[in-house]
Parts: sequence; structure tokens; C-alpha cells
Amino acid sequence: MAAASAMVVPSSEMPSEEQLITQEPKEANSTTAQKKSKQRKRGPRGPRRCHANCRGDSFATYFRRVLKQVHQGFSLSQESVSVMDSMFHDILDRIATEAGCLTRYAKRVTITSRDIQMALRLLLPGKMGKLAESRGANATLRTSLCAIWQQRK
Repeated sequence: MAAASAMVVPSSEMPSEEQLITQEPKEANSTTAQKKSKQRKRGPRGPRRCHANCRGDSFATYFRRVLKQVHQGFSLSQESVSVMDSMFHDILDRIATEAGCLTRYAKRVTITSRDIQMALRLLLPGKMGKLAESRGANATLRTSLCAIWQQRK
């Protein structure tokens, strides 16, 4: 009983909600707060600039490079690049989602190249799926062979 009564605090000693709201927070050391804010705003190459549509995950440069390899004199409008970019993001999202589902069905935690192959086979119809699977398998093989060669050097 004594322990229970010691835990109870009289209502006069407890601050009310109004007192909690009206209390101003304690001021931190102003110099350290200014230093931290400067460190956040400044990157390794100067102050960071935030652009309106700088998502950082656009494939626009790759579309232009591939088009330049295939057809030298052609160019892409901004709208066509935007459409292709959103389509590419959508397809990658679908593949990743399907591969994640396949991984969960197999009660594993890691998405493997086999899961990606199966997701492609399920998502893309007919010959397109087979072509994508073979190209992906070749790219995976090439990447793993390059990694083995670099380890030997």
C-alpha cells in the first residue's frame, strides 16, 4: 500500500494541459544548432540546390543514348521521354512486385535472378517474354563472368 500511495502524485503538483502547452521549449545552444543547420544545407561540392523535378531516377539519358546508337539523326521530345520513362518505371515496378510475390511464396527473403525470370515470363506475353528472358540471362551471365575475371586479376 505504501508503494502504491507513493506513486500517486497530488493533482496540484502535476502540470495541467494548459501549462504544458504554454511552456516554451528550452533553448538549445544557438551556436551548435547553427552549425548543424549549416552542415545539412551544405554538400561536399557546395550548397545543395533542390530542383523542382529532380527525381534522380529518370532513364532519359539512356533513351537518348540507345536512340543515338540505333538512329543517328533522330531526337526525342520531352513529352515522349516522359511517356517512355513512366512506362519503364511501371514495368519495372510490376516485375519487382511479381518477383517479390514469388519469393514470398517460396518462403525466402532474397529475390534471385530466377525469380526475376519467372516474373518476366508471367508478365510479358509470348515471344516478348521469351526474348526478355534470354536477354536477361545473357546479361546476368556476362555480369557474373566479369566479376569472376576481376577477382582473378
